[in-house]
Amino acid sequence: MRPSSRTSRSVGEAGSRAAALNRKALGLLLLDGPLRDLRYVLRTLRRAPGFAAIVVTCLALGIGANAAIFTLVDHMLLRVLPVPDPGRLVLFKWHGSFIGGSSRGWTDSFSYPAYVDLRDENPGVFTGIAARHQESVDVEAGGPAQRAVVELVSGNYFAVLGVGAAIGRTLTPEDDRVIDASPYVVLGYEYWQRRFGGDPSVLNRTIDVNSRPMTVVGVTQRAFGGFEPLSPSDLYVPMAMKSAVTPTWDDRKRRDSIWLKIFARMRPGVAPLEAATAMALPYRHVLQNDLSVFPHDSHFSQRYLMTRLELRDASQGLGGMRGLFAKPLEILFAMVGALLLIACVNVASLLITRVTGRQKELAIRLSLGAARGSLIRLLMTETLVIAIASGALGLLLSYLTIPLLLGMLPYERISSAIPSAPDWQVFTFTGGLALLTALAFGIAPGFLAGRTKLAPTLKTETGASSLAVGQARLRKLLIAGQVALSLLLLIGAGLFARSLHELFAVDSGMETNRLLACSLDPSLHMYPPAHALRLFKDLQSGLRGVPGVLSASGASFPLLAGDNWQNGIVVEGYHPGNGESVNAGWNKVMPGFFSTMGVPLLAGREFSDRDVEGAPRVVVVNEAFVKKFFPRESPIGRRLAIGEGPPNIEIVGVVKNLKSGDLRDAARPFTFTPALQDAQPGEMTFYVRSRRDPLGAAREVRQVVKRLDSSLPVFGVKTLAVQIDETHFIDRLFAALAAAFGLLATLLAAMGLYGVAAFAVARRTHEIGIRVALGADRGNVLRLILREVLLLCAAGVVIGVPAALALGRMVESQLYGIKGSDPAVVAVAVGVISVVCALAGLIPARRATQIDPMAALRAN
Repeated sequence: MRPSSRTSRSVGEAGSRAAALNRKALGLLLLDGPLRDLRYVLRTLRRAPGFAAIVVTCLALGIGANAAIFTLVDHMLLRVLPVPDPGRLVLFKWHGSFIGGSSRGWTDSFSYPAYVDLRDENPGVFTGIAARHQESVDVEAGGPAQRAVVELVSGNYFAVLGVGAAIGRTLTPEDDRVIDASPYVVLGYEYWQRRFGGDPSVLNRTIDVNSRPMTVVGVTQRAFGGFEPLSPSDLYVPMAMKSAVTPTWDDRKRRDSIWLKIFARMRPGVAPLEAATAMALPYRHVLQNDLSVFPHDSHFSQRYLMTRLELRDASQGLGGMRGLFAKPLEILFAMVGALLLIACVNVASLLITRVTGRQKELAIRLSLGAARGSLIRLLMTETLVIAIASGALGLLLSYLTIPLLLGMLPYERISSAIPSAPDWQVFTFTGGLALLTALAFGIAPGFLAGRTKLAPTLKTETGASSLAVGQARLRKLLIAGQVALSLLLLIGAGLFARSLHELFAVDSGMETNRLLACSLDPSLHMYPPAHALRLFKDLQSGLRGVPGVLSASGASFPLLAGDNWQNGIVVEGYHPGNGESVNAGWNKVMPGFFSTMGVPLLAGREFSDRDVEGAPRVVVVNEAFVKKFFPRESPIGRRLAIGEGPPNIEIVGVVKNLKSGDLRDAARPFTFTPALQDAQPGEMTFYVRSRRDPLGAAREVRQVVKRLDSSLPVFGVKTLAVQIDETHFIDRLFAALAAAFGLLATLLAAMGLYGVAAFAVARRTHEIGIRVALGADRGNVLRLILREVLLLCAAGVVIGVPAALALGRMVESQLYGIKGSDPAVVAVAVGVISVVCALAGLIPARRATQIDPMAALRAN
């Protein structure tokens, strides 16, 4: 009899429900194991809070340090411009000869006429060729003028980059056609938020840029900070308005003045090599046009025409600052990587000890039918929980550390370009690092747990594993590696610390104590040259009258701030060799400059109030200048020319060599001319020598400037000592971070050695009891334990010293005055790690001497 359709349907539905229940039960069964392991791990970690705190803290310190340094690496070295398809952007560079003239850049800089030629002769491989130049300006917008960073841009700048506006519009080619006819400005998004509170009514508002009224026509899209991400721009002004931004120099018509950065966007399907080949002919036309304006002899002309154009990847924008930070950040990243490895080794060693203590438990689980895979899964669950907790704490530590790192950077523009709060890249990196560390420190304990032998372990009363000897050997191997890595970081810390000491012990040629620096630039406020020079004289006189001030003077280019301005010179009676380039450093200084700075005058005189415009032109030179050009005669009364032309500037004085750009500067010929003879005076940095704390005079200095012109902003107020620290911040950063990492690594190594010694005492309690019962001296027991610790230390030193010497060769370019294999540093580091190792083993060793032999024998 055939079943009815209703019955068949009921049976089918029942079968489906049963299958669904079976699948659900199977799923619960599969989930039950991991969930049960997780609950068990959480309970066991709660029962051992000390162990949990130690392992989580160790790993968190390593992960946090890596996350903090990665944040700097990510923003400084890895980020691309936030524009569409940044991989198609290329930066123009040249290789070959320079036509001569003024240089505000080098092989990545071009003249404005060269840019126009290349833009107009675009052979079609680019959607557009754009140019930009960055400067500092004074901006007045309903309050006192404040310093800001402006980017002078060609009219197609935003179109080539593909950057739009958050509100309003960006600049267009129409805004860049007629000189001084487009007083328009676009605000950077961050500057709009910071200076104007994000107020949309700023559109069509007039602000003063260097006292020139300009209309705000838009705000850039969020996250865009200009073509140089590590120096974000506040404002964008069309190139046609350059005279408002740089009133003391124009150079838009000069073919021998290179200052512009040129970039372009390649058309889809065009390769960089193809684009460079297509631009070869237009660039040759540029070179020919240069020679038509500045003719040279046939030899130079042939060499100049061989100068070639090269296209570099510009997806990350202009990387001037990036190049400065690349090598230091790579070294720091390697250091924190070693620190994390030490932390992993330390935690792995602690987990191996923990596995050893749980051998009895693991053997019982096996005897009750548990699979060895489940034991490994249990231990890996524990390592995963520890890694997650460590990653979370490490992320918090990095969040707290990043502002401290940014605070060590002297460049406020960089600090503002790097957010202190972690973003998704940092979250991803930290999460991946936590998982990687879980594998790194969890493999060895899991492997040992999987090799637990059932019968031998259950036979022992204490649960000591038959693998105890193998585990002890593995722990010793890990600790020796940990000591080696710690020694590596200690030697690195010693090298950078000594390098910093040697650098700051250099004679700068000046008395740098009790000097206050402050800067102002009246040329940005429509000051005629004569009025600017009068202001400088009045300000110098006013500063000298401030109570407690001994003297005051100024220089056009601030000292020890990284500036290295130089000019070609012609020296009377000196005949350059074939192909020799005759250059000398240059600065324009106020009267009394050398006495204010504490620079000894070796011959002649320094400048006075009589060395002004219209008076005979004079110059002071340094020792290196005399050594090169007048080695056997007095230079006083001889003449030279700065630039081209007949020598018409009389040498009136000779001063001791002084460092101009930074303390690493080698002595080179240098010239000083009177600032009061400058036909186009610009920025001036005044130096005030005080008999009291120079920062205490800062308020009075500002008051003097305010009395002369309340609209002039004073910037760069700092002591010369602070300026030196800022200029050499990389050396200080290396020394501080290397010392912190070395100290932390040494503490971790001490913890690991303490654990090894304590484990050895616990494992050999019965043996020690027998030795003592048979009459062994307590000192022998102490030496027995310390010997094991010191042997591990010696093994680590044997491994670590060669590795440290190799490291020294890698970082030698970052050192000053010492070699990467400095024997004193290596000896001190070995001594420190040896003492730390001995102290780490001393406490367990002393505990071993207190063992009661009867109690030890009964415990077995």
